[in-house]
Amino acid sequence: MIYRNKASPGYDRLKNAALAFVRRMKVGEEPGAYKKEACESGPSTYGAYHAAVILSLFGELDKESCESLDRWAERINALQCPGGYFSNRPGDKARRRGTEELDPVWHFTRGMLWTLYLLGRRPARALDFLEPLLNKEAMYRYVKKYDWKNSWAAGNQICALSTAMFALRDFFGVPYVDEVLEYGMFPALEELLDPKTGYWGCQFGADLRNGQFGTIHVLPTYFAQGWDYRFLERSVDSTLACQNPDGSFWPCGSDCPDFDGAYMLYNLHCLTDYRREDIESAARLYIQHALMHEAADGVGFTIHRRDSRPEQWVSRPHFIWLDGDAEAREEIRDEDPTRDKIMLGSWFYPQSLALMSGLLGDTGFEGPWRLTRACLHECNVDREPGDTSLPNRKEAFHGVL
Repeated sequence: MIYRNKASPGYDRLKNAALAFVRRMKVGEEPGAYKKEACESGPSTYGAYHAAVILSLFGELDKESCESLDRWAERINALQCPGGYFSNRPGDKARRRGTEELDPVWHFTRGMLWTLYLLGRRPARALDFLEPLLNKEAMYRYVKKYDWKNSWAAGNQICALSTAMFALRDFFGVPYVDEVLEYGMFPALEELLDPKTGYWGCQFGADLRNGQFGTIHVLPTYFAQGWDYRFLERSVDSTLACQNPDGSFWPCGSDCPDFDGAYMLYNLHCLTDYRREDIESAARLYIQHALMHEAADGVGFTIHRRDSRPEQWVSRPHFIWLDGDAEAREEIRDEDPTRDKIMLGSWFYPQSLALMSGLLGDTGFEGPWRLTRACLHECNVDREPGDTSLPNRKEAFHGVL
């Protein structure tokens, strides 16, 4: 468990730094109007999404009025398209996408649904785009269609698909979502799990690091649904092997990979006693690394370690799906030395340190961290007090698909 009633000085320091960056990215008075980084000319959708997550993480979203949350949600729901998916592409405003056309908008749809969960508001339109996937055979085929040698890209899509299915159940009351996932998604994912590494996709050619980044996008569905995660000892070995000597999970650090490694350490520590001391040592080393991303001015967290130089950086790929493509394309970012902070850092570095505080219990960062399982990056194998979202689904199913 991560939550503690009393805020430690370290928790307050992380909170102040993250909220200072959120305030700096605020644009005007309109609720939800935030930039995600300083170079943006105006408010962006990812700014609205990431700001909601950070404010929720520290309990600050509760301080917003109902009217403010309504207007924030209106900003998000304005991006919902025919059939119910979300997109900020002008051409999608009147476009209804078929099942095989969803890859370019899955990641965006996931972020908007997480934001609505956090705001406590429903999507404006029904999620009809999911209808073709509401039987176990179609779900199975859809999960298996991806090229899992790029586990990172495939896992991202599965995380988004699960998010949309949960929203269909939670917002619109579709009663058989859990059955579709249990008998369609779960068998497919089990066939894709590599017994030698405990990661998804490595048996198909994903390297260990890519496998880890895919795995942390699959595991939240397992934890949300109460499915057993097999090959725990191999997963521990793989996770420890992915950590760099400086404690990072990407050369000179990077918000997403570093969080991914911390997520694996925390949840494996909950699940197994295998190499427990090694996991705890890795967690302490990770803390030393993560603190090297605290901005010197006390505002936010840096993209790269403060003690690193541009010539040491390794650009982290982002995988972009374009219309008509069967596979994701790699887009390299983060190499511009003028980009020093983004909103994502003020989410992932504090949250990863929250995970380490729960793992070790004596880090100095203990406090009233607020995790919401419906935002799947915050869904761990254990449940935090007060979080009633995404109840663990272990009860018997009724009916056969």
